[in-house]
This record gives sequence, C-alpha cells and structure tokens, in this order.
Amino acid sequence: MANAQIGVVVPTLNGAATLDWTLCSLRNQRDITLKIIVADSGSQDRTLDICKRWEVETIYAPPGTMYRAVNEGLRRMETEWITYLNSDDIVYPLSYSRLVAHGERENASVSYGDNDLIDLEGKFLFTLRAASPARLQRLLRGGVLAMTQAAAIFRAADFEQVGGFDERYRHVA
Repeated sequence: MANAQIGVVVPTLNGAATLDWTLCSLRNQRDITLKIIVADSGSQDRTLDICKRWEVETIYAPPGTMYRAVNEGLRRMETEWITYLNSDDIVYPLSYSRLVAHGERENASVSYGDNDLIDLEGKFLFTLRAASPARLQRLLRGGVLAMTQAAAIFRAADFEQVGGFDERYRHVA
C-alpha cells in the first residue's frame, strides 16, 4: 500500500493557533503519499506563514461556508481518495493508509473509522464510535451523522458524481 495516494484539504480562516499541529500530523502519515492543500479564506493571522514553513500548497477560497473552501481544494486533487481535515484536527500516523487499505479491500466508496476526541492540550477525552456498515444507510436517511469527517475518506469519482459538498450548509454538508 506504500504507493497509495490521498488528497487532503485543510479549510482554514485564521487557524494559526492549531494549524501547526494539524500539518504536523499530516506530514507524519506513514505508508501513503499525501497531497495537501490548505484552502484559506483570507486569514489575517500567521496561517499563511505556517503553510510556507511546512511547504504546503495554499489556495484562496472566497469566504462563505467552510464547504466552499473544501470543494475548491478537493476539485484540484488528482488522487483516487480524498478527504478534508479541519485546521484544529489531527490524525494518527497510520490513519490514512489503513483507511485506504480498507476501502480498497472492500471496494468501498467511503472508508471510515472511530474518532478519538482530544482537548486543546492533546489530552484524550473519549472515542466516538462509527456506525457499522450495516446500520449506516438507515442512520444517514434518518439524518444521523453516523461517522465523523476526521475519520473518513471517499473516492474522488464519487465526490465528482454528487457535485461536491452542498455549500448552502454551514455544518454537515
């Protein structure tokens, strides 16, 4: 799985307080090749300086909802698997390689797992358990988010087929 690739967009607006931690977790992914784009909506803090230091591509995404920035970045990806990670989230070093391997093995459109929540100091708080695949469709139809975005990846072809995230929504698009 060492040749697997995934595109990750980090939407941000004045995210300097936590962005270093997020980019560090992305740069430390193992057994996978990452393409990272920070989609910034006009930050006035040190966000762009942090991106330069990490040598991460940045694009300007006009202000609006977070999903406008996510869509702008994801549409530039040329990888089979894509996702986004908020600028205050982190991922464990093998997270993406395991998700891609599982998605490939199951020939899935989406691959997801559990999500550990931490506080601003990095202290573990609790785990959000993702729904089983057998329950997923029923929960989603009922309006229940059965997985977290930070622990989910999806195929770029499916993203294109559905037209990206609905930019009318502020949360859960």
